[in-house]
Amino acid sequence: MLTLFIAAALSLAPSEAPPATTACTSSAVQTTALPATLPVEVWNNHIYVKVCVAERELDFILDTGAGGTALDYSIAKQLGVRFGQTFTVGGAGAGRVAGARVEDVSATLIGSSIAQHVVTAIDLSRLPPREGHRMDGILGDDFIARYVVAIDYAHSELRLYDHDRFHYDGPGTSVPLTLINRFPHIDAAVKLADGETLRGRFVVDVGSGAGLTLTKPFVDDNRLRDRVGPTLRRSGSGGVGGTTTTEIGRLSSLSIGGIELARPIVQLFGDSAGVMSQRGAWVGNIGGGILRRFTVLFDYQAKRMIVEANASIAEPFDADMSGAALVTDDSLSSIIVDAVAPGSPAAEAGLVRGDVVVSVDGAPVSRTVLGELRERLRRPGEHIQLVVRRNDEAKQIEIVTRRLV
Repeated sequence: MLTLFIAAALSLAPSEAPPATTACTSSAVQTTALPATLPVEVWNNHIYVKVCVAERELDFILDTGAGGTALDYSIAKQLGVRFGQTFTVGGAGAGRVAGARVEDVSATLIGSSIAQHVVTAIDLSRLPPREGHRMDGILGDDFIARYVVAIDYAHSELRLYDHDRFHYDGPGTSVPLTLINRFPHIDAAVKLADGETLRGRFVVDVGSGAGLTLTKPFVDDNRLRDRVGPTLRRSGSGGVGGTTTTEIGRLSSLSIGGIELARPIVQLFGDSAGVMSQRGAWVGNIGGGILRRFTVLFDYQAKRMIVEANASIAEPFDADMSGAALVTDDSLSSIIVDAVAPGSPAAEAGLVRGDVVVSVDGAPVSRTVLGELRERLRRPGEHIQLVVRRNDEAKQIEIVTRRLV
């Protein structure tokens, strides 16, 4: 869940109580009929949905890799939510975080009467600095299972259908889907540069911003570190369990339901990656970096996923071409260089760990500027002028991007 290297600044710190908004305090909307279409924000290949909880406007991430709908622990405290049984929870990353059952809490999707019961509160505080976006909660499998859910990445829309009345007659491809421990799995195949095809069962993880990730047992069993190259070792991705280190490379292709995607970026996990280091019924994740090339429909009742290719289906897969891992501070107000890969454009330009980015091509750091920077750092031949603060001294840095894998 939530794999990324570049993060952007926001004005609202996680410790601030989210304010009441007009969208949440106005008179109740009429009962929403299905099918319903709701706007969402697509940020770093993640889907953010605006919801109201206790008359506060919050940002929830949609996540097929989450077992239930959850509210951030600190937000729950601020809102005076009553806690029940406590527990800890893990995911991608080696650590575990605090959680608790909650009582009498629901989240209503803004612009609709659609409400979802919130079952837990989980400490999500590790995620916003890496994501660059406020994350107040998660809409999990209990929400998705209520409907046929269509995610239209190209038009930033979430469409909800009554699964008892839903009939599909569109141009998409239907892929059989299996629910294991409430998570959606599909069978897919990866082809290596040496011509061998490896098949396995993958979690379809809308909550992951990465494209394709493979678990340590699958990587080890198939000697993929020797067979996928060149690779670049990177840190900074991960999930609720903390950051992880992966090796990034390319495969010859990924095949889903007969649809072949050429030369996808792949992340190879090793030790200390939580669930990604463990052996199970699945061999990897297919996340937003792949899914954003489609409109994706999840029909849990019919045990199928339907994918309709959009205009980005033919775009090449590319990863960061700077070699810099950027994160925010806990307040999401400063951009900090967390790591620099040796021999990378960032290293050659003189960027070092701990540098604070002040401006990009003369523009002060903002969410818009950093969002655009994220895209530029995935394109070759970009000349990017940064001003960074290092030990109270301003330094000019020019990065010229190039493909590293």
